[in-house]
Amino acid sequence: MFKYFLLILALVRMTCYSLEIQDMPEKDREKLERFFKLLITRTTLGYTLCGDKPCSIESAPNLSKIPSRYAVNIFFKYHGYATLVQGIEAWNRYAHHFPSTRFVFRYVQAYNTLVLINKNAARRVIEENIDLFQKLTSSSKSADEYLDEVCFPFDETKDYLIKRNITLLGILLGYGRNNAMAFEHKCYFLNLKRFELDNSYQPLGSILNPGFVCIENGTNTKENEKIKITLRQAKQNIKATFRSNHYFEVAITEFTGKNF
Repeated sequence: MFKYFLLILALVRMTCYSLEIQDMPEKDREKLERFFKLLITRTTLGYTLCGDKPCSIESAPNLSKIPSRYAVNIFFKYHGYATLVQGIEAWNRYAHHFPSTRFVFRYVQAYNTLVLINKNAARRVIEENIDLFQKLTSSSKSADEYLDEVCFPFDETKDYLIKRNITLLGILLGYGRNNAMAFEHKCYFLNLKRFELDNSYQPLGSILNPGFVCIENGTNTKENEKIKITLRQAKQNIKATFRSNHYFEVAITEFTGKNF
């Protein structure tokens, strides 16, 4: 019986890895190429895939829940909406062929939100802020237990990357402990301003700079500088990693650690 179990397990593993990108239908490859190009250039997911930004999220309006007179305007004004929707649908069909031990890439249908988690970076930031995680969740769980909940929430209402707690969300997104707490408590006396990674002009198609609110009254210089170094390095990594412009293939290689 055990031998049969091992055989089945081996077949399952072969199934997961048997699909090569060139074997996929051309239309699906094109959808996923546009999808990953959008994610890498116009969202912050690349900073998580190619750097130490612990988590990134990208949400889009759910047009099925919006009156049609508004949905049409949103469809045309939201850059890449069709690309995102078609890409999510295609990725959901092929995701099981590209498993990863380093990342979690999941879709929260109820909120039309994509979540990418760098497990090593996420665990590190949880460990550094374990006191806040335990205090704000009234629990004494370990960093590994929190990481498991972040990666695989058993209840959407308790998803750390959707709506559970603003401070913990800010920390998981890599925006800093002090910045996250200041934002949640609306500490305007701390001179909260938009974080500026650099002053470069960003034409369409360039790598998007992360945008969030940070403390700018001179009391949080150390944290902000650390964030800036992390994100600048990640941005350099993105440019170097995707210089071939084969977004789907390169993204999957980074995600799985396997060459295609």
